[in-house]
Amino acid sequence: EGDYPVPIGVRNHEGGSPYPEVLPDFTGMGLCPIPTFSEHAIEVLGLLLSEHGEFAAIDLDEPVRYFGFNPTTMVDILDESRSEIARFSSGRVMAVDRHVLLESVASLPPIFKIPQTRRNTTYVNEAFVQRVQETGLTGFRFDLLFER
Repeated sequence: EGDYPVPIGVRNHEGGSPYPEVLPDFTGMGLCPIPTFSEHAIEVLGLLLSEHGEFAAIDLDEPVRYFGFNPTTMVDILDESRSEIARFSSGRVMAVDRHVLLESVASLPPIFKIPQTRRNTTYVNEAFVQRVQETGLTGFRFDLLFER
């Protein structure tokens, strides 16, 4: 089972036009690190999202309605002794360069945060990625992060 960060989406442009031809289902909208989903993405992803966070409507003059998403599910799954972690001089985590799962982890929620990167990274599991791919949602890019 792979686990992925929620990526920053971008608007899709054709021919270099400054105007979007297609507004994506997922976008950073300049709100990084807050994931932003279209109303359609929320309908398609349903309980994968709603049971693990809260939404806030974003007031934009766009044909697509977007919502910021605050993941509220936190899981402590990072094996810090085997992961590669960059730290500030205070000892706080700056970035996790290589994520290694604790041996005891059997499953993960569809969308979640971990304590070490709770301020800047949201993760998703394989079921989330598969649902996005099956339904043809746009604007998503996933990178496999966790290893055993």
